[in-house]
Amino acid sequence: MKLNKLKMNKGPDIDSVGTRMLIELATEISETIADLYNKFLSACDIPQDWKLANVTAIFKKGKM
Repeated sequence: MKLNKLKMNKGPDIDSVGTRMLIELATEISETIADLYNKFLSACDIPQDWKLANVTAIFKKGKM
């Protein structure tokens, strides 16, 4: 299950749901999340918030 593979050192997202909560509740919420996601995909009605992202490139090492 992908939720169990999340890294614990990550902070909560804008929805304030932390990684620890997702991992601890993985078995209880995974089926509901999958059903919800599949309904959005089958209806071709993806919420606008899911289409937005703030992507920032981070220089790590090497020549710049």
